[in-house]
Amino acid sequence: MIGVLRSFCMACLATCAIFTSAAAQDESVEMTVLADQIRSQGYECANPVSAQRQAAQSVQDEPVYILKCENATYEIRLVPDQAAKVTKVE
Repeated sequence: MIGVLRSFCMACLATCAIFTSAAAQDESVEMTVLADQIRSQGYECANPVSAQRQAAQSVQDEPVYILKCENATYEIRLVPDQAAKVTKVE
């Protein structure tokens, strides 16, 4: 019984570690894609630090993110089939 419980606990811990790693990887991908997008539009983004989705400001098909770069912070609204709407945050 203890062996079964121990195996179950180990499986749970391994699953949690996988999901935590996947979430961190997803944020890293979002951050890289957002930084590339604004750079392609002429904005500077040296070494992106974080990207956080702003659920309260987002609307259907137009998510809003705050992208923090080493040299600046931007609010980015992604609009389908158009350039992103970028505002530098002071």
